[in-house]
Amino acid sequence: MALDTTSATPLFQQLAEELRNALRAGEYPPGSQLPTEHQLCGRYGVSRVTVRKALEELSQRGEVVRRPGKGTFVADKKFQRDLTSVLSFTEMCRRMGCAPGARTVKIALEPPDEEAAQELGLKKGEQMLVVERLRLADGVPVLLETTRFPEKFFFLFHQDLNNASLYQIVKEQTGVVFTHSLKTLEIVFASYQEARYLDVAKGYPLLSIRSTVWDDSGENRYLCQQLCIGDKFKLMV
Repeated sequence: MALDTTSATPLFQQLAEELRNALRAGEYPPGSQLPTEHQLCGRYGVSRVTVRKALEELSQRGEVVRRPGKGTFVADKKFQRDLTSVLSFTEMCRRMGCAPGARTVKIALEPPDEEAAQELGLKKGEQMLVVERLRLADGVPVLLETTRFPEKFFFLFHQDLNNASLYQIVKEQTGVVFTHSLKTLEIVFASYQEARYLDVAKGYPLLSIRSTVWDDSGENRYLCQQLCIGDKFKLMV
C-alpha cells in the first residue's frame, strides 16, 4: 500500500489522509489501537519520521490520542453540544447514534439557597425538588446532572426517572416545553464521589455547565448543573 512519491503532497500528509479514510470507514473503531509505528512503516513503505509526523497531525486534530509507552489510539466519539439551543441529553445521544441512559442517584425535597430561591421564584419556606442523575451513552457514564425544580414539578418525585427523558415526562404531564436557557461554563475538578460515579480519577478535570432553563412564557423554569467528562464533548457556540 505505497504512497505516491511523485506527488507534490508531502508523504506524511498522504499517510495522514490514508489513516483518516480508514477511521471514517470504521476500520479502526473509537478506542481501538492503531498499528505500531514499525507496522505502519512496513505497510506504507515510509520512514518512521514520516509516520510520526502523520500521527502528530491526526493527534493535533483530535482524531487520535498518543499514549507514551502504549501506542496510538483512535479518539472516542465526541458529543456535539450546541450551547445556543435547548436540547435534552436524550435527543443529543440519539442524534449521535448512541443509546441514551440515566440512573437516578438522588431525588429529594430540599430548602433552596438564596440564589436558587431567587432564580426559581420561590417564596420563603418553599422547597425545591432536587434530582441527581448519572447520564449514560451506550451504557458508559459521560456526565453527572443535578436539576432543581419549583413546586409545580414535584410530581417528578413519584416518577421512575431511570432511563427516562425529563423533558419528555414534563411535556406529557404538563404540556410545558423548555425553549430558552442561560448557561455558565467553568472547569472544575472531580471530587471523590463524582469521580466514582463518572469512573474517572479524583481531581480529573470536568466541564461544569450551569443552566437556567425556561419556556416561552418565562413562568416555568428549572436550574441544572451538568458535570461533563470534558474530553467526550465538543461545544459549539
